Amino acid sequence: MASWLSRSKKSSVTNLRVESAASARSTTPTPGNPDGKPEFRSGVLTIRVLWAEGLRLPAGASLPPAVQATLVSQQAKLAASVSPSSVHQHRLAKSRGNRDSIQRTQCWWLPYLVMEYEVNQVLITPLGGDMEKPFDVSRDSEISLQCYLRADEPKRDADGLAADLGNDIFMGGIKFIPNFDEMGSQDQWYDIVGGTGKIQIGTSYLPSYGQSLTVDDFELITVIGKGSFGKVMQVRKRDTQRIYALKTIRKIHIVNRNEITHTLAERLVLAQVNNPFIVPLKFSFQSEQKLYLVLA
Repeated sequence: MASWLSRSKKSSVTNLRVESAASARSTTPTPGNPDGKPEFRSGVLTIRVLWAEGLRLPAGASLPPAVQATLVSQQAKLAASVSPSSVHQHRLAKSRGNRDSIQRTQCWWLPYLVMEYEVNQVLITPLGGDMEKPFDVSRDSEISLQCYLRADEPKRDADGLAADLGNDIFMGGIKFIPNFDEMGSQDQWYDIVGGTGKIQIGTSYLPSYGQSLTVDDFELITVIGKGSFGKVMQVRKRDTQRIYALKTIRKIHIVNRNEITHTLAERLVLAQVNNPFIVPLKFSFQSEQKLYLVLA
C-alpha cells in the first residue's frame, strides 16, 4: 500500500499523501500473535494440490448408489485409464487465462476439494480442473482444504458448471498457516484430520516489494452501490482472478467536507480488523483524483 491522506486541509487535492500503514499498526501481543510482531504482508501465494493417498469414506458411510452405478459405466472406465502424467501434461498445456470447466470434463464421482484462503473459496476437481490456485496475500492466514464425495451427479447451470454441491459426504480436511518468511517453494504431505489418508500440497510465495496497484489491475464486473463520496463496485483482480469489492472515494469531497480524519480511521480499522462478520481491507491505493479501498 502506498501513501495515504495527510491531515493538512491546505494540501492540494492532487497531492494528498498517506500515512504509513505499518507505523499505525499496533504490535501489542495477542493470543493469535503472541510475539507481537506485525503479521501483515503483501504478495501472491500459489497453492498446488499435487497428490492424495489413502482417502476413504468415514466409518459407517456407504458408497452412494449414484456413484456405484457410475463406476461401472463406460465413462468411468475411460477415466480410470487416464494416467496421472497425461493429466498433468494437459494442465500444463492449457493457457492460464482459460477458464476451463470445473464440471465439463470432471469425473464427478471422484472426491473433490474445497480450498479456502482469506475468505476466497475455490473448487478443485480430480480430473479436468485447475490444480494450481493463486491467492492475494494481505496477512498471515490459514489455508483450509476440505475433501468431499458427491452423493449424486450435480446439477449444472447454463455454463455447464455445478449449481450446487448437494448433500455431499465429508471425508476430512487439513488446515495450516504457511511460513511466509521461510517458504520459497516447497511441497509437503499433510495428514487428513477427521478422515483417513493424506494430501500433498505445494506452496510458493512471491512477495510484492514497492509495487503499487492501479485501477487498471482490476476488471469491473458490476456497480454495487453509489453514495455522496463515491461508489462501490464488484471487480476481478486480473492476475489472480479473485473477486473483490472496490470502493472509490473522490479526494475533493473528503477535503471539502473535512472528512480526512474519518477516512483515515476507516482505512485503519478495516486494515486491522480480523472478524468473520466484517469485510477487511485487502489493498489500498490512489490516483490523482480518487482513493481506492479494495475489500475482501
